[in-house]
Amino acid sequence: MSRIPQYKPDDFKPILEIDWAQKDAAKKGLNDFFIEPLQVLKDAKTPSQPHRKTVNDFVFIRKGSIEKMVCSTLFGVEEGMMMLLPPHKIRTFIHHTPDAEGFYCHFSNEFIADGPGLKYLQDILNHADLVYDPTLVLDQEHRERIFLILQQMEALYQDNQSLDLIRLYLFTLLGEIRHFIEKLPRQDLSANETLAFRFRKLITSEIQNIHSVKEYADLLSISPNHLNKSIKKATGKTASEIINEALLMEAKALLSLPRFSVSEIAFALGIEDVSYFSRFFKKHNGMSPSDYRKEIDLS
Repeated sequence: MSRIPQYKPDDFKPILEIDWAQKDAAKKGLNDFFIEPLQVLKDAKTPSQPHRKTVNDFVFIRKGSIEKMVCSTLFGVEEGMMMLLPPHKIRTFIHHTPDAEGFYCHFSNEFIADGPGLKYLQDILNHADLVYDPTLVLDQEHRERIFLILQQMEALYQDNQSLDLIRLYLFTLLGEIRHFIEKLPRQDLSANETLAFRFRKLITSEIQNIHSVKEYADLLSISPNHLNKSIKKATGKTASEIINEALLMEAKALLSLPRFSVSEIAFALGIEDVSYFSRFFKKHNGMSPSDYRKEIDLS
């Protein structure tokens, strides 16, 4: 079974109960690119279930605010802010204010493969990983330029204009975001913060198979004691707490798929003892896996 629910754009309906695929623009390469004003959220049911996407996505907030949980951390995105997430990040749409305005956009890596887009994108994502924050509080200059670019992209998209032209605007948009990041104060990470960055990167790729502090310490070529002390100093949490948070998010995401049994989910997460998995989930979430499924109406 797949490790975690990862939706292609034409399967987005289960996330917020918005039928993206029925929109007029869907015929124009929905799985590669899509843009729409945030007013679509008025029909959305929140909170969504934890999920991954096969595309990069971002929101730009012109008015109001939204809340998203990325992995296990809650982020608010308010007026003049952006949030950009890559495909592998677990995200949960928590809340939006009724007056939320701005833009939602997603695009695949393939859509920007020819040109400077991937380089711009990687620079932006590297910054987000380093500061452990996918949000950007834009200054007025970049805010206005980005808003104008998004308006033009959305107008071209709705008018069935060439995706090649829209791609050029997307390159410009990513370039503007990177330009803004380059003007921010340089992030000089301490040794503990650098180790925490590497540790979180490893968890993202290995949580399905590795759950112990010792195994992560071995991969980082340090002692478990050194890892624990460094992570605590950098994040305020123990290494075990961060591992457990990631494992819990994986479990929640898989439990949102009713076609898989609890035992299948435990096995997919590298836990062979289903009773242990149930105890772990109840300890960290306050209810059993089965009760959690009932709560989200997926039994």
